[in-house]
Amino acid sequence: MGWASWNSFAAQINYNVIKSQTDAIVASGMKDAGYKYINIDEGWWQGTRDSSGNITVDPAEWPGGMKAIADYIHSKGLKAGIYTDAGRDGCGYYYPTGRPAAPGSGSEGHYDQDFLQFSQWGFDYVKVDWCGGNAEGLNAQSTYQAISDSISRATATTGRSMVLSVCEWGSQSPWNWAPGMSNLWRTSGDIIFFGENASMTRVLSNFDAAQHPSAQSPGHYNDPDMLVVGMAGFTAAQNRTHLSLWAVSGAPLLAGNNLATMNSDTRSVLTNPEVIAVDQDARGQQGVKVSEDQSGLQVYSKTLSGSGRRAVVLLNRTGSAATITANWTNLGLTGAASVRDLWAATDRGTFTGSYATSVPAGQAVLLTVTGTDASTAGAKQIVGGQSGRCADINNSSTTNGTQAQLWDCNGQANQQWTYTASKQLMIYGNKCLDAYNNGTTNGTAAVVWDCNGQTNQQWNVNADGTISGVQSGMCLDAYNNGTTNGTKLALWACHGGSNQQWAMR
Repeated sequence: MGWASWNSFAAQINYNVIKSQTDAIVASGMKDAGYKYINIDEGWWQGTRDSSGNITVDPAEWPGGMKAIADYIHSKGLKAGIYTDAGRDGCGYYYPTGRPAAPGSGSEGHYDQDFLQFSQWGFDYVKVDWCGGNAEGLNAQSTYQAISDSISRATATTGRSMVLSVCEWGSQSPWNWAPGMSNLWRTSGDIIFFGENASMTRVLSNFDAAQHPSAQSPGHYNDPDMLVVGMAGFTAAQNRTHLSLWAVSGAPLLAGNNLATMNSDTRSVLTNPEVIAVDQDARGQQGVKVSEDQSGLQVYSKTLSGSGRRAVVLLNRTGSAATITANWTNLGLTGAASVRDLWAATDRGTFTGSYATSVPAGQAVLLTVTGTDASTAGAKQIVGGQSGRCADINNSSTTNGTQAQLWDCNGQANQQWTYTASKQLMIYGNKCLDAYNNGTTNGTAAVVWDCNGQTNQQWNVNADGTISGVQSGMCLDAYNNGTTNGTKLALWACHGGSNQQWAMR
């Protein structure tokens, strides 16, 4: 969460512009609401270096250099972000906006030098664009891996970690490789071009392009681009719809409007605590479309922390107001559930089976629905065919990475597993049996981890009594034919032995 300079200022930035926005994020209450990054985007640097190859900036625009502005941002209790390009020449060369074309404004050939310099200046976040990389035909995965490695080396030297924002626009499917090397990755082109009015068409397009839920987990996010809340062309209702979509996606919230001149409605949208809580939920999941009973009338659901909690967006993409229904079955809930409208800050009541409401054309309603997980109602023990003991999480631990084990069956919550429609073996309502570190080799630990929808958390419960990983094809195994309390569970090549036989009951 934070603010970035591009949408409102393009390349026309300097110390005073960034200082003003830093002051405004504090004065507006946005800092207190959770916005903590002030990100300096393209335009701060015109590609100049000294005789040693170190980046230099115009001292008239950046008195005291970039360290001075990072220090000022830190003095307000905030974090500082900076920008570069993966190629030799950055976006300021290919698409000059507010400044002359700037050759040499990328970091290619200087990765270690530049990221170390950013870290030494005090920056906590770096966005790496793809204009030069694209023009040069670079391989995105290997290029950004080299950048990630350089950042790791800089952190080892300075002790300052930096968030890496991969801005590759989705052209080489970063959701397939970026989670292992970065914190967030752009999934589409720009949500707005400088000088344009905000467009709901572009918002919806970027939202759609970011639908890669299996890639997302706590600390690793699909990025549909900066917010255009409060920018010219958007109504108050469009602001709310836009933020609803980002919230149900668990997307980064980087405001792009001019914080020093925003009106009270924009401020209230950006700082709504219940909406922010949905976006920032600790499970880090991306909401998914669960129904579209009629073309353009869509229901998205995001599983929240705790038991039986969902964030739900009812999105009307049509040109007329329409009633949209959220069915509990599609949300994975059963029985009665309470419904709260977050933008209205109103409890709508308790409903059994479904909730329906009218949604204006082109708008969305954001709800929280709290009930009973349908999966919890059907929880079962996983009993070993050889041992007669149950798959158990030691001492009822909820710590990510805790390895599953055998233990005397006792019916307690740390032995209650639910096989979900998405092939997860879920425990506690929010943890899943997980092949550790995406392992696919013999001995890979079977652990509990925050449910994230990835294939290393998907399992086939087979008719022959085995439980096999969807990603690995390997079987859940009582290690070394163990039958005693504490025997660890792991993946092993399927062989039909009794230590790979399980019954769910």
